[in-house]
Amino acid sequence: MVRCFMRRISHVVVFLFLLLPWFWSSPVHAQGPGPLDVIKSGTDRALAVLNVCRDEESDEVRRQKREEIKKIAYDYVDFEEMGRRALGRHWKKLTPAQQDEFLRLFKDLLYFTYIGRVDTYTCGQKQTIAYDEERILGRYAQVKTRVAYQDQMVPVEYRMIQTDKGWMVYDVVIEGVSYVNNYRKQFDSILVNKSVDDLFAMLKDKVAELEKNDSLGAGRTSKEAS
Repeated sequence: MVRCFMRRISHVVVFLFLLLPWFWSSPVHAQGPGPLDVIKSGTDRALAVLNVCRDEESDEVRRQKREEIKKIAYDYVDFEEMGRRALGRHWKKLTPAQQDEFLRLFKDLLYFTYIGRVDTYTCGQKQTIAYDEERILGRYAQVKTRVAYQDQMVPVEYRMIQTDKGWMVYDVVIEGVSYVNNYRKQFDSILVNKSVDDLFAMLKDKVAELEKNDSLGAGRTSKEAS
């Protein structure tokens, strides 16, 4: 159920998490939006982009829609926090240059894994999302929501951190399954017997494969998305 649901709504939920809020360029103030308001308003903004309907969508239109979603996402997700947690205990063993390289590859991996879902989103479909509660503990927060899937309301939890850009997402948990934990397990299994350079080579190969198979072709890099 979890895997099926995650695949089915990843073009929405993953963008609520990795690719989904709105822009903030000023420091946080006490009167600023709380974590739940960030998720709710960000969801509305992203769905507004996804639900622009056209009779036909050219490659240029699809690229434009991807670009809008990408801009929203990269102002919302704390990729350094997410990447650091995904790499876990191995993060501190990396040099600053290796940390930068890992984050670049990690962002590329996320981008090419999920951005194609924008193209398959059914324009105009109604999304039922219940925003249940937020829990704040210092600089960290959890926002609990439920997303309608078939005849069920599936729990989706956002884990957030307060930065100088506002509340930002670093993980999403769907029915108890954490995206960050999933990546950490994969990286751990690789680094048991292989080096960091081996991991980087594997990530580069995977990104190249995803980019090659992307419906709009190659040409996007993490530098463009940063």
